[in-house]
Amino acid sequence: MTDHGDIQFYEDETGRAPCREWIDKLGNIERAAILTAIELVLAERGTDVCQTEFGKNLGKGLHEFRLRWTAAEVKSKLGRVSDAAAEKSGKILLRAFSCTGPGRKIILLLSGYDKARDPSDKRQQREIEKARNLYTAHREALKRDRKRA
Repeated sequence: MTDHGDIQFYEDETGRAPCREWIDKLGNIERAAILTAIELVLAERGTDVCQTEFGKNLGKGLHEFRLRWTAAEVKSKLGRVSDAAAEKSGKILLRAFSCTGPGRKIILLLSGYDKARDPSDKRQQREIEKARNLYTAHREALKRDRKRA
């Protein structure tokens, strides 16, 4: 999978990309849904998704990208296909956590999880905390890189 437009995947110092790994492990329907939404919604709207049903600002630079629809339903919501093509297929409730990169032009996908598998508030808070830790690690890596330059 390649980066979409201004969308990039956070990689730690070992080259591991938690959000990309999570997407790769999703089932076909969920993977198609999140990739379609990233390309058609997040890449086009950036952090403005937080002003729509697709997003939420979690504060301190962290954002939640929310997905409740299949790829066909996302396209239908955006007027890209007719409603007839947007058939329901199980429960989709995906969350991807992001932050903005330098100059706020880049959306950096940090991590994600399938909330439909475990909708508990406790799990949600653990996932948000994990994303915050990745965001902190990203900011610290940027500071180290600036000092070396």
